[in-house]
Amino acid sequence: MFKTFLPIMMIIAAGGLWGVMGVGVALVFAVALFAAWAVWRWVYVRVPELETAVIYRTNNETFDRFLPTGRHWIIPFVEHVGGTISTAPGSVKGQCANAETGGGIPLTIDWSLSYKLNPFHISAEARPKLARSLPRKAATIARSHVNNCLRHVLSGYTVEALSQPGMLTRLEREARQQVTARLSSMGFEISRVMLGAIEMPPQVRATLAEAYEQQVRASHEAQSLARLQQVVSQFSDDDMARLLELERIYKMGENGVTLLYQTAAYPPRYPPTPQAAAGRNGRRQARAARFHPLPPDAAVAGLS
Repeated sequence: MFKTFLPIMMIIAAGGLWGVMGVGVALVFAVALFAAWAVWRWVYVRVPELETAVIYRTNNETFDRFLPTGRHWIIPFVEHVGGTISTAPGSVKGQCANAETGGGIPLTIDWSLSYKLNPFHISAEARPKLARSLPRKAATIARSHVNNCLRHVLSGYTVEALSQPGMLTRLEREARQQVTARLSSMGFEISRVMLGAIEMPPQVRATLAEAYEQQVRASHEAQSLARLQQVVSQFSDDDMARLLELERIYKMGENGVTLLYQTAAYPPRYPPTPQAAAGRNGRRQARAARFHPLPPDAAVAGLS
């Protein structure tokens, strides 16, 4: 309001001080001032940093071109600035709900997308439409495409595969590749896609936990069997024969068969010491001295 009345006040003041000549000088000065302001406002356009201006044709409001950061000349009354697109780094978050796996299991996963816009990378045929959408709906466009890409990625895996270690990193890489392929032609430069924890139905999670426990038990049994085979491989043929005999006896005992074994006297493992041998020989000589053999004649007489 002050800018509007300032030239009028200057003209009135000049007329009061210098008459008609003063009014004319003030009027010329006001016109020059207004022309400079009009040029600054509509002809010499200033585009702020980290923004891109959208230029439209004045007569039919059709898209004309993009202007980068800086100062630019445009044709007055023919072109005008219809808006700006932010090129500063941005991010958007969302949740992909009820995304089905290859087996039809519904999953929910949170995600976040980091990006920035470069309108000059937009294809020529898409510029008129995106020039009107990107200034206000860039986050909405990114959100819809990320959700759709995640549904495509998750549909290629089973729920068992998604529970494997390192799968989240693989999903992030594949999602980023698909999102980049879709949004690059729309001026999006994707820097990162981050995924949160995958939420499964409670019954599915319980089934996976039970399957994991069975897998752990099977792994432990396999390791124990491998160690047993390693030990058995060191046995000799005689050791294996004894083991087979013990197994046969055990199975017969389970079937109610009673086996009787006669104990056998085994020779001593070590030879007797000299003292023990001398004592044993002395006892044998004393026992032999108690009995004296009779002469043959005496023996015959005794029998008669």
